[in-house]
Amino acid sequence: MKRQKILWTLAAMLALMGTALRGVTGMRFSAALCWAACLAVIAYAVLDRLAREKRWAKWCCRALLTLFCLGLALFAVLETVVIRGARGDAEGKDVSCVIILGAGVNGTAPSVTLRSRLDAALDYIADKPGIPVIVSGSRGMGEDISEAECMARYLAAHGVEESRIWKEEKATSTRTNFDCSLALMAERGMDPADSFAFVTSDYHIARAKRLAGVPWAYGVAAHLPDGAYFTALDLNYYVREAFALANEMLLEVDLDL
Repeated sequence: MKRQKILWTLAAMLALMGTALRGVTGMRFSAALCWAACLAVIAYAVLDRLAREKRWAKWCCRALLTLFCLGLALFAVLETVVIRGARGDAEGKDVSCVIILGAGVNGTAPSVTLRSRLDAALDYIADKPGIPVIVSGSRGMGEDISEAECMARYLAAHGVEESRIWKEEKATSTRTNFDCSLALMAERGMDPADSFAFVTSDYHIARAKRLAGVPWAYGVAAHLPDGAYFTALDLNYYVREAFALANEMLLEVDLDL
């Protein structure tokens, strides 16, 4: 009975946490994760109660615990990849251009995430005069202009020559950010095999490098501002990114046996 009480208390806490996080901007993934964990704990609690009388329920409990342990181990491995990649590797590399990956736009103003990427890009190109900068991103829901246009305006307002800014306004995902940007590079007479840097959020670098599909893509890390809220948001994004990386790996699996 004591274990049952602990399990149901844990389920209630997870449900409350999920509900609270759902109301916080940017924390939808953590909310969904809490609710999913709540359902898993409820399932285990029900099976644990039945296990006293039903042998199959006892085996189901063991299977759930095994899956949980395997999932936790896999998460630890993927999270390590995310964290190791978050440092970026573009420093000191000779690159032919810089690609800034788009993020949300609030009307015509860059979101906090997008502004952090733009500021990181400005720092990176400060000692690289003349190098072209590709701003990549289409117009999404709630955006009055494309992400590329928003980034171009921001860079120009911060002293970057407009002739250096190449707008790519078709991309709708990280994969198409790279596909469309590489196509634009080829259109402008650049060799597709030339090395390039890409700027994105620190937690996103590892997955972005996989999606770039070439070994000569080097990441520049952008960081969210300091503060309790942004620290929590960062943690949310780092956890989410491990799941996103697992999803990308599954999509790459060849099931044509």
